[in-house]
Amino acid sequence: MIKSVKITSLSEAEDMPFKANLEQNLWISAIDPEDEQIVKKLNTRFSVRNIKHFYQLFRDWSDEDQEPYIKQKLETEGPQERHVNNIISFLEPFVISANEYNLGVNCFVGISRSTAIGIIAWVMQGKTAQEALSEILKVRREAWPNLRILQMASIRLGVDLFTPVQEWKKENGSNIIT
Repeated sequence: MIKSVKITSLSEAEDMPFKANLEQNLWISAIDPEDEQIVKKLNTRFSVRNIKHFYQLFRDWSDEDQEPYIKQKLETEGPQERHVNNIISFLEPFVISANEYNLGVNCFVGISRSTAIGIIAWVMQGKTAQEALSEILKVRREAWPNLRILQMASIRLGVDLFTPVQEWKKENGSNIIT
């Protein structure tokens, strides 16, 4: 069972394995391919602390992005269905376990990919999309979840994660970098 979710940036995540009072015993990293060496070091540091770590490499792009370069490369370098399915498959045994897990999630800045993954984890744990978003905003007020990731997770989980977050984004304006 997922008991808590912590969202961080990659630089914050790099310090986590060295914290004496680290609560997280499960961690997911979603980062750009060029940061793979950093996350491999992080993986080694987490394994020394017996923290189960999973990482996925893809760019933080979404269908919302209007830049021509991103639109051209979205289907090859942005979040793909296989990435989201891998993340959900990693989470499944922990969600159904009787053991309690404190999940940490990081992306590069801790705003978009990581917060979308946090929402996914909470919904898998039984919260509504709105409740999950509320929980993420409590721990990462600058959250601006990646809608592409949530749309793909909606299909896999059979729950609409996309619409509530899209509506929340419309109400709150797009003043945060996605």
